[in-house]
Amino acid sequence: MPVAGTSMTNLIDSYLLFRIRTKQDPEAFARIYDRYVEAIFRFAVLKLPTREEAQDVTAETFTRAWQYVSEHPDVGNIRALLYRIARNLVADHYRRTHGMVSLDAVTIDQSGASTPYEEPGDKGREQLIVEARADLALVLRQLERLKEDYRDVLMLRLVDDLPFGVIAEVLGKTPGNVRVIYHRAIKALNETEPNP
Repeated sequence: MPVAGTSMTNLIDSYLLFRIRTKQDPEAFARIYDRYVEAIFRFAVLKLPTREEAQDVTAETFTRAWQYVSEHPDVGNIRALLYRIARNLVADHYRRTHGMVSLDAVTIDQSGASTPYEEPGDKGREQLIVEARADLALVLRQLERLKEDYRDVLMLRLVDDLPFGVIAEVLGKTPGNVRVIYHRAIKALNETEPNP
């Protein structure tokens, strides 16, 4: 994303945070929700075994963010706060369940069933969707082999297109450290053998 776009995003977020802090404005929070719900859900669905659990984590993320912003006037970056809360909720989920679930369980339905955006009789499009799902499953298996920090940085950078500074806030690291992790993760990903 260009710097100007990032600045505009930050300006809008700052204005919405100001409205929440000063007026407890639910409309401002609804706009934040609309801006980030898909990204937070995508982050959660890639880390949790079911879509329902990802939906629960997404909903809880926004509930906690509302409470946090209402109580802490020093929030500077709502996007980083949302990712940090979602990441903590995912970790809590795994602590409660006492076990790690394979990312294979997270992959999109492999049956080739129609999606809401697919025309029922469009066989060519259905084939493309099945192939894309297979590619996604392969990428997720490759990511599963990496250390957790590597996976988190790669997903936040490549899937959610977050700048290194925001990723640093989410993970509680410095931007320089995040850049190093990113480059090491890319190298590690390139060195792993594809798993058929």
